[in-house]
Amino acid sequence: MSTQWKSWNTMIILDVLSLLEEPFIQRAFIIAVIISLLSSILSVFIVLKKISLIGDGLAHTAFGGLALGYYATTLLFGTLASFNYYAGIIPQWIAGVVVVLGSIGINKALRSTKISGDAAVAVFLQLGLAGGITLLSVSHGFGVNLESLLFGSILIVNAGQIIVSAIVTAISLAIIFLIFKELVYTTFDETQARAAGIKTWVFDYLLSILAGVVVIIAIPIVGVLLISALLVLPALISTQMTKSFRQTVILAPIIGLITVVFGILASVILDAAPGGTIVLVGLAILGIVFIAKRVISVFASQK
Repeated sequence: MSTQWKSWNTMIILDVLSLLEEPFIQRAFIIAVIISLLSSILSVFIVLKKISLIGDGLAHTAFGGLALGYYATTLLFGTLASFNYYAGIIPQWIAGVVVVLGSIGINKALRSTKISGDAAVAVFLQLGLAGGITLLSVSHGFGVNLESLLFGSILIVNAGQIIVSAIVTAISLAIIFLIFKELVYTTFDETQARAAGIKTWVFDYLLSILAGVVVIIAIPIVGVLLISALLVLPALISTQMTKSFRQTVILAPIIGLITVVFGILASVILDAAPGGTIVLVGLAILGIVFIAKRVISVFASQK
């Protein structure tokens, strides 16, 4: 029995190592690492500002934006199969514009005293979802793979997507670096920041727009339905393990990298959707951290 078990393990390891030599697997790891860095750093501010639901709102807004983009492409050029280049570019740009506008709208609603934050996000979430479903139904699906749109298709990303993601991530990280002090100030004490003359609304809008950018470039990894996990889990896990903001900012990207790397490995071994396994790995890490903290506290109380 033990010999069969060892043989089975050896076969799995050899299969995984052979798959890791494939270019499409390597591209998957590269784009996952790039996007996880940006989403993990943004997750720190999103979680600490208690606007975690914004990821869900923007993700469903992106779904509506992509549906609008595919619909516009079919109106302009006919079937998507006949215009593969435009079918890949135009929907992404239209979705990007829709998500940026949606992020501005969500942030404006969040800052309004007439509507609660969760209700504001729910409005945009339902608007994007309803709009996307309506456009999909009237156009009979556009001829695109809806499953890859909803759950991600990281294993079929191309070099162009990696380059675009790297450029967008570099620009976004540069912006975060330039406004880092103001972001920290507005995150921890917005009232004091306003008193100090900082226009907090500017940085709130910038944070929302950057979150929208993450949503658009992260669709190939986890799809529309699971994007919010990338904007929440890294910071949520790191805040449970650290005692200072500096430690949280350093640890969150590390947690993000571990999550996507082991998530992709799990998807390869199990032949499962990468988006789902990435999120499950993140949730597993969160569960382990909670259990470890509980065990440590029990032992500490017994001393």
